[in-house]
Amino acid sequence: MTPSSRQLTAALVAVASLSAASTLWAQDYPNKTIHLVVPYPAGGIADKVAREAGDELQKRLKQPVVVENRAGAAGNIGFDYVARQPADGYTLLLAPASNLTVQTSLFKTLSYNLEKDFTPVSLLVLTPQVLLVNPNVPVNTPKELVEYSKKNPGKVNYGVSIGAYSHLAGELLGSLTGADFKAIPYQGTGPALTGLLGGQTEFMFNEVTTSIPHLQGSKLKALAVAYKTRAPWLPNVPTMAEMGFPNFEVTSWYAVVARSGTPPAIVDKLSKELSAIVQSADFKKRYDEIGAFTVGSTPEELGTFIKSESIKWTAVVKQAGIQPN
Repeated sequence: MTPSSRQLTAALVAVASLSAASTLWAQDYPNKTIHLVVPYPAGGIADKVAREAGDELQKRLKQPVVVENRAGAAGNIGFDYVARQPADGYTLLLAPASNLTVQTSLFKTLSYNLEKDFTPVSLLVLTPQVLLVNPNVPVNTPKELVEYSKKNPGKVNYGVSIGAYSHLAGELLGSLTGADFKAIPYQGTGPALTGLLGGQTEFMFNEVTTSIPHLQGSKLKALAVAYKTRAPWLPNVPTMAEMGFPNFEVTSWYAVVARSGTPPAIVDKLSKELSAIVQSADFKKRYDEIGAFTVGSTPEELGTFIKSESIKWTAVVKQAGIQPN
């Protein structure tokens, strides 16, 4: 056997050994508590998805799944925490779309590297964004909101979680129309909604899921849905395209990622379990009732989706002229 042949054989043996070790590790996984980190406060859709998926995952894996809210710095505190944990599958991250796609464009420095520190596991749910206004604001369409802002410079504010798709949607609408909007930062969707309900802000883009209860009670008014079609949960609310803003589509989504270096067999096991959970009839029905599409995916499918969304929304950040903090 030549030296090169011996080297190739040794390499193949090493790969086979690692694969076998990974498989054995996955067979024993999990044997202790799994921590699912949510980088935003309780009360928003990210927290809801994490807790409900975590409850089902706990039943399937027969080990506790504890949800931890590590909020702050537009999700960066939670991401930083998970990036410093062992790559063993016992600390997972419920990641909102914007944190996985445009965070590097919104912050000059990050304590973690999205590409190097995290590996995709599974996409969970999608929910369209809807443009909401406080009923005291005298407008009924997006164009009227734009004109109202121009007639009242400096007085039309919208609540945002910095860097979230809801924030980018507001910035995009402002850049397309020259509207006089000011973004008011909040620590998550829940606090931003509270600010809108209380009249501290005039409007916001928000996920359909957490908007429906306030629309049913007429506490807020929906002007348009930022989706390719009318949302089945709000059939009487027109799309942004119908209101004169073609291709204005903003869909929030939530996925689970793990620390890079987590054994592939464990990642695959988690992906299959989570996909089965969100695709189950009970879970689908639960989210259909509140305004979200349940999805599920392989790690590879999620990785491809993250890349395509990153390209799309990085371009929006540049178009809107958002400067990194």
